[in-house]
Amino acid sequence: MNRTELPWLEPLEAELAAQISSGQLAHALLVHGQRGTGKRRLAAWVAQELRGSERPVWPAESAPETTLHANLHPAAPEAGKLLSVERIRELIDFMLLSTYGTGARVAAICPAESMTRSAANSLLKILEEPRPNSYILLVADDPAQLPATIISRCRLLRSPAVSRDAALAWLARQEPDANWDNALRLAGGGPLAALQIHADGLDQRARTMSGQLAGLERRASTPLEVARSWKDLPMRFCCDFLFRCAFRRISDWTANENNAYKQRFSVLSADLQEAMIRYGFVHLDNVMDCRRIERFTPNAELAVTVLLKDWYGGFGTQR
Repeated sequence: MNRTELPWLEPLEAELAAQISSGQLAHALLVHGQRGTGKRRLAAWVAQELRGSERPVWPAESAPETTLHANLHPAAPEAGKLLSVERIRELIDFMLLSTYGTGARVAAICPAESMTRSAANSLLKILEEPRPNSYILLVADDPAQLPATIISRCRLLRSPAVSRDAALAWLARQEPDANWDNALRLAGGGPLAALQIHADGLDQRARTMSGQLAGLERRASTPLEVARSWKDLPMRFCCDFLFRCAFRRISDWTANENNAYKQRFSVLSADLQEAMIRYGFVHLDNVMDCRRIERFTPNAELAVTVLLKDWYGGFGTQR
């Protein structure tokens, strides 16, 4: 049996391999879970097993639409766009063809939540009337963004969360001399995401970003200046960074133990404390909204500037 080489996926691999060998695998799988835990690698492995291939048929680390086999059709959106109904119709046409050679015919959609509403409705046809020996693999970070009609017709496969100790142990085997704590924290606990963050130098960059937020609160710089200095960064990384910083600040305000932010917060009136906490949670909602559209926003710099305005002159003071 081929392997994803991710130890936390081994129990799921064994379960899926048994279903594939016995012909009991569901024809539509929705692979979801925490970012950086190997969802796409798991889907690529399933495609390889269904094809009975010794070589990868959909390299998990390559471009989303790279395929190495005629009976595999990956569908992914163009940069900055949603996955159109035309692309899904191409996928359906592929699924209706006869299989070339032996093995199953497999289609993959990644990320599945990038489908337009029309595209999702079009996909329902093939989900409701599956062809023999054909399978559809959907990969999603946030399946809640998918229509309920799509979710109800798929078997949900959750990529398991990885404990901090297990993630650090695995990362240490990849690069023993690296300090993985900060990268793993920035990745939200996902080992593969932490690996990429470290490779891109974003764990070091985050220290500079923290200093820039502090400068914003002192009015030493403007939101636009900071946003322009972040324009080379992935928008998702910026959103995740701001979410963690805001959540930590709210936690400091409301913590039982004493800290500098708690001391300043505790001398305020009860009404002002309530308003600041409410403001903080509105900011978290805004960051999450921005994160959901990060693949499709036409002006990332403007979107980040709007979020950074909440930090100018002191987080929680712009009521």
